[in-house]
Amino acid sequence: MQFDQGQSLEQLQLLSLKPQKRKNILRSVIRSVNRASKDRITKQKDLAGKSWQGRANGKKKKMLTKLKRHLKVRARANDAQVYLKGARVGKIATAHQTGATIDVNPRKGGGKRNSDGMATRPMAKALIRAGYTIPRNRGKGSKRPSIKWIVANITLKQAGFLLRELKGGSGKSEWQIDLPARSFLGETPKEHKQHMSFMLNKAMQVA
Repeated sequence: MQFDQGQSLEQLQLLSLKPQKRKNILRSVIRSVNRASKDRITKQKDLAGKSWQGRANGKKKKMLTKLKRHLKVRARANDAQVYLKGARVGKIATAHQTGATIDVNPRKGGGKRNSDGMATRPMAKALIRAGYTIPRNRGKGSKRPSIKWIVANITLKQAGFLLRELKGGSGKSEWQIDLPARSFLGETPKEHKQHMSFMLNKAMQVA
């Protein structure tokens, strides 16, 4: 905690409280942080108040809603935190919070889900990068298809086969998914000021 001239007395008062009282104050604050984090998931907005980037497949279904049940709080005399219960859930949340590039390989299980469905936008992009073309409607030659055309006409299994062939039949049909940052966990500058004010006021009241 950093001291400033305007709040140094209150901050000293907070630090001089008994450990249990400090813990109670921090517990109230961290619960507020937790509620705000869950509210951002509900509203699908990041810490800057901007709407999250939509799903790659264009579907409008809300994202990360199941994470809310895994958000837990922990408070001690000198610190408090919101955390996610479970290592796997924590990795998923971190990837969404900060953004990530994920390597996908169907042969290792990465593409089993929705294997009977249509190609996804990331797979369509991978096909285009690999040089996939289709015959022109008129005239001779071929052309590069649009992402929209691929996801409407190529199945997931077909896309995997095409990727393997385009890469020389090596059996490798890996592609990358760029996961955009969708922050939700933490405090906004406004929330931080409110929480600091709350803690300092409480310290003066209970001292």
